[in-house]
Amino acid sequence: MNEPTPEHVLAFVDHMRGHFLAQIADKRDAVVMRAASVLLDQLGIVEKTRFLENYATTIGRTIYLPFEPGVPSAGWPLWTQMVVLTHECQHIAQLDRIGPWAFFLRYVAKKAERAVLEADAYRCQLELYFWRTGQVLAPKLLAARLQAYAVTETDVRVAEKVLVSSAETIKRGGVMTEAGRVAIAWLDKYAPDLRDAR
Repeated sequence: MNEPTPEHVLAFVDHMRGHFLAQIADKRDAVVMRAASVLLDQLGIVEKTRFLENYATTIGRTIYLPFEPGVPSAGWPLWTQMVVLTHECQHIAQLDRIGPWAFFLRYVAKKAERAVLEADAYRCQLELYFWRTGQVLAPKLLAARLQAYAVTETDVRVAEKVLVSSAETIKRGGVMTEAGRVAIAWLDKYAPDLRDAR
């Protein structure tokens, strides 16, 4: 299986950004992200330094990335950059579906809702991994990542059930998320060589 090139990533970013009317910003230089890191830390959602270094974040239509697209770095290889961007674009699709204020309130104020929104975006990881390898990521491992989002164990178990159910659909060729559909259509057309021969 071939690895993405920087050119793949940059073209993919342009496509996804255009489709979702998104802006891309460098999280490491964004004042608003430093302020958000303090707020999220105080709310007990995620520790400040981890938020700034280990997570892409979407606010409204701006996706704040802790890496430079197309430049591989520790923790951010090129394929991971594409997958993370797809995940963040799914948050924009959620925002469009439920509205900005409802999204904000559900994500910040309600742990169970935060877990549901993240589980929906994690479907993108399942979809893209299956597209690339023909295998399904372990839903339990994806759901366990939600523990870093200050949700309850019950929320994690519910998210796991959502992802297990989604994995069954994905194994049968289904693509459930809007961002996953947009990403896979682009990959099929412009980067089919990134898919494992099967």
